[in-house]
Amino acid sequence: MTDSSKSVQSMVTSLRVREVQLLLLTLLVGAIISILTPNFLTDSNLKSVAMGMTYDLIVALGMTYVLILGGLDLSVGSNIALSGIITTLLLQKGCVGVPLAISIGLGMSFLIGAINGAVIVRYRINPFIVTLGMMSLARGAAMVLTSGYFVTSLPQSFLIIGRGEVIGIPFPVIASVLISIVLDFLLKNWISLNRAFLVGANPDYAELLGINVKRTVFLGFALCGLLSGVSAIFMCSRLAMGYAQFGLEIELRALGAAVIGGATFSGGRGSIWGTFLGVLLLALINNGFVLMDASIYWQKVVNGTILIVAIATAVRHAKSG
Repeated sequence: MTDSSKSVQSMVTSLRVREVQLLLLTLLVGAIISILTPNFLTDSNLKSVAMGMTYDLIVALGMTYVLILGGLDLSVGSNIALSGIITTLLLQKGCVGVPLAISIGLGMSFLIGAINGAVIVRYRINPFIVTLGMMSLARGAAMVLTSGYFVTSLPQSFLIIGRGEVIGIPFPVIASVLISIVLDFLLKNWISLNRAFLVGANPDYAELLGINVKRTVFLGFALCGLLSGVSAIFMCSRLAMGYAQFGLEIELRALGAAVIGGATFSGGRGSIWGTFLGVLLLALINNGFVLMDASIYWQKVVNGTILIVAIATAVRHAKSG
């Protein structure tokens, strides 16, 4: 067995252990909350938890892929705002039908991610700087288009996307789980996505193997942007409006969930189901605060602490690796 194959096998084993640990921790947190708050296990609350984590999960999946590539995308929240505003404005004005409006909105989200990727690979600028600039640009554009007002009066055929259910399960929840399953399968079995691990771990070696590193990174950021757009569609249809402040701080929650799930800033590591459990863990903690009627300020303190610990752990792992 070669050193590279041993390294890959070690990484896979490590991620599986991380997922098992996360699963046990999530079950423990859920058990504690259920003891402290009797309403936790009610159907309505569990549906609320599942629906609440949907937007973060879809964005976090894209963030995970970018982290595997050794990148970072801080513009995902602003992407949600702008693509959502464009979609809802088109529907409000009656310019186009629902399918075309959604396609244009998703096209904008893909374009935002693609621009990030193109600038990063073309000019070799740190992803932090590029996506930070895009975060400001996209949020500003959303504000300019609406002057900060809500975009309402949307057609019922659009609202059903976020509010419809199948056997009591909301459409967005079903979609987010299906996206997780498909992305996990492709990441493990489709070489076009699977090569991201090698690109993130050792881009120079990946180049020697004939992998187009620039193209892989570019498509990774474009995919991340597209998933932000999917989250925007569900968010706007569920809440029956577009708003320039949608997606605030979602980049932090997505980043925290991905890192909790096993991704690192050094690249080459990440897990779809680890990220799924990371999002679920954060959602349960937030739901516990709501059920216990705790101050939202303490909720932010706890979330910030978890994020700091997760990032510090990832940085330490990157240095030791």
